[in-house]
Amino acid sequence: MSFVRRTGLGFIAAIYVLAGRWGFHRLAEAVPEVNPFLELRLWIVTGGLVLASVGLLLRATREARPGETRFDPPLVAAVMGFFGYLAASAVWAPNMTFALLKVYDLGLLLVMSVGFGLAALRQPAPRVLDAFWGIIVLATGVLALTGVRQLLGGGGGARLAVMGGGPNIFARLMGLLALGALYFWYWRGQAWLWIPLAATGVILALLTGSRGGTVAILAGVITCLVVGRVPVRRLLILTLLATAAVVTVTLFSPLGEALTHSVEERFLRLTLNYETGAGGAPGRGGQVYLSGREILYASAIQLGRDNPVTGAGLAAFPGLGLGVYPHNLFLEVFCEGGTVGLLFFAVVVGTFLRSAFLRRHGLDGATVGAAVLVLLGSQSSGDLYDSRALFLLMVMASCTAVAGRRTRSAAPQHAPLLHAMPGANR
Repeated sequence: MSFVRRTGLGFIAAIYVLAGRWGFHRLAEAVPEVNPFLELRLWIVTGGLVLASVGLLLRATREARPGETRFDPPLVAAVMGFFGYLAASAVWAPNMTFALLKVYDLGLLLVMSVGFGLAALRQPAPRVLDAFWGIIVLATGVLALTGVRQLLGGGGGARLAVMGGGPNIFARLMGLLALGALYFWYWRGQAWLWIPLAATGVILALLTGSRGGTVAILAGVITCLVVGRVPVRRLLILTLLATAAVVTVTLFSPLGEALTHSVEERFLRLTLNYETGAGGAPGRGGQVYLSGREILYASAIQLGRDNPVTGAGLAAFPGLGLGVYPHNLFLEVFCEGGTVGLLFFAVVVGTFLRSAFLRRHGLDGATVGAAVLVLLGSQSSGDLYDSRALFLLMVMASCTAVAGRRTRSAAPQHAPLLHAMPGANR
């Protein structure tokens, strides 16, 4: 029963991160009408609630054992305060229809984030992470294969994206693929398998042309290695194998030309050497091309300045016709929730950092790295719900931070490969 529960929890959490707003109604219509009851996220969160009830029941029946997940009341309280305030800001929102739709989003975010912490109670922390990252790697691996096939079939001229999602979303998913591969490499070894897979995730992110996504991935990978305190010897192996994978793809695979074009076009020309010439044509100069985001940023900043304390209200940005969302999480919180909203968000991040510092010897690097990836990625793409993995990953990293887990290379020969059995450290 314990195996089914933790596997189910890992599956629910992973699909929640991956599914977004996708629903079965999209299969029937070219331009489907939104139907919340046919969206995966509603049923995913419902399943999480069921598992959370089981976790509360187990907490009431026995004490925690060494190596099991723990609850983090300060972090959960901070998350509840942040979402509670944003939901309350619907009261002064300029468009109640937009506001109520966003209240629904916030409710799912809150229930899933807090529910995961409850559902994971009394479970071996390493096995919870194994289940989560296993599903992530499997699903994003399939998406990676789909993306490569699509890119090769299309001649390599378009930016890489799959299943109707944008390049930025695909880059974030490839970042999760890379971090998931590093997770299994760190704990299980098998560098020959996991490091090339991690490099593949980074390469596919480069092929999307998403500059923000690529920077976020690099920051996430660095965070993973730092938090995991990876030894120098393993870092050298990582560097050599990753470099070999990148060189092989660039020089000897059909993706090499597309990769070179993406780097030259998106990262060099549009970022480091761009200006608007005659007739709006790109020319040479020093202006950074932001794909029109500078207009959204300016609108969000002005809206926040007009309502600096409590903001313009939930979903005010789309409600006032300024755009779908500001493409920046901090600006979204500021213009709709004001300085008060930013303070609530700062408390969430600060509480997590404090918890991470206190439990630093038990933190999983890949999970913390994924939180950094989503946080940085949310500054250039997506809205609050698109950043849903941030809050889940913070709770996950905190509740699974238990000291004593050993890597395969550090474990004695008679011990299990991944971790000691619950109670073995008593």
